[in-house]
Amino acid sequence: MNNEAKGKPRSIVPLWAMVAVFAAPIIAAWFFYLNPEYLPSGRTNKGDLIEPMVTLPADLALFTWDGSDFPRDALAGKWTLVSFSGGECDEACRNQLIAIRQIRLALGESRRNVERLLVLTDSVATDVAQEFGAEFPGLRVAFTDTAGGRRLSNLLGVGTATFGRIHILDPMGNLMMRYAVDAPMRDTLEDMEHLLKASKNWIKGAQYGHR
Repeated sequence: MNNEAKGKPRSIVPLWAMVAVFAAPIIAAWFFYLNPEYLPSGRTNKGDLIEPMVTLPADLALFTWDGSDFPRDALAGKWTLVSFSGGECDEACRNQLIAIRQIRLALGESRRNVERLLVLTDSVATDVAQEFGAEFPGLRVAFTDTAGGRRLSNLLGVGTATFGRIHILDPMGNLMMRYAVDAPMRDTLEDMEHLLKASKNWIKGAQYGHR
């Protein structure tokens, strides 16, 4: 009796059930992300989806204030709130940095999965970068040259209107959503809450898949 029991092949149903449990949030997050028209009433995104998504080009020169390469891997597997500024970060730019700082803080424990990035599209602005360390701790700052700034604007399809908007960069390195210059912080916060909730089990896997 015992030998017969030992000889029976084990059922793989429990294994597939476990896979389904962990895969469901991932599948749901990407399905609704790519097909927002199927979202339940009242759950539509507040920002504008960037269609098609824009991946930050691997050959786009991004560097830190001291001229070294910007560490893109630091953003892998994280949702990132991005602000673009052409040249020095003026008062409007700084107000936006305050906004993305407050949005991240409002996410509570989920803020650990969120980064903040300022991209300055004019290399002459590197002399202001060190100021951000004290004023906006935890903010990542990347620089590109004027040509790189134009390239980004063209990829996003809105020209200089890229500046002054908050953008969302997904854990795979795609710019996938943006907000009007005058959009309330609450809009971005609600979208981030939905994205983080839908993809909470996917983010850890993305850290490996994106490397």
